[in-house]
Amino acid sequence: MRCEWRWAAAAAIAFSVGVICAEPYARLVAPYYAAVDRLIATMQPTWTIDEVVVAQDSKSHGTVLRMTGEIRRQAGDAKPAAKLVARTQVGEAVETPMVFWALLLAWPAATVRQWPWRLALGIPIFLVLEGVTTAVQLVHSMAAASAILAGDNDPLTLWERWSRFLEAGGQFVLAAAGALLAVTAAAQIHVNSRVSGT
Repeated sequence: MRCEWRWAAAAAIAFSVGVICAEPYARLVAPYYAAVDRLIATMQPTWTIDEVVVAQDSKSHGTVLRMTGEIRRQAGDAKPAAKLVARTQVGEAVETPMVFWALLLAWPAATVRQWPWRLALGIPIFLVLEGVTTAVQLVHSMAAASAILAGDNDPLTLWERWSRFLEAGGQFVLAAAGALLAVTAAAQIHVNSRVSGT
């Protein structure tokens, strides 16, 4: 298959899978996002993450990933000072896997032996990407709410800067870079194993 057709086919398949599987994928990974967000919340003793679920959103008339959490002024407070609901469209959640796996699987391999390495390296890279993209998109507004409770009327936190970077195309860049990292590392491991085997 010519290279141009390979990339066109990969893009068409990725787009089709993304459109059809966005909601089922979001339901599948919602527990992972909740686990990552709770891990982030352990570093902020005033934050509590209640749940991350897939739900219908009356405002956008679509399906969203919804994170609910609580913020306290002090870590020992019995009652939260604020309850927060953050939403992101399921279509945004499926962007990282679409780009990452389409690039990883469509990139030509010199030999068949590179594929197991690509998958072995790709899975942990992908899980990290999911944590620093969609999971952070869900939890970033907790930092802004905490800053407002602390008296900052116009908070621009590091979390907010990262979220803006992701929304401005950074999510695509990270997914593409992660896939190319896995491809390059798998090729290098294959070369090293051939050299050491001779």
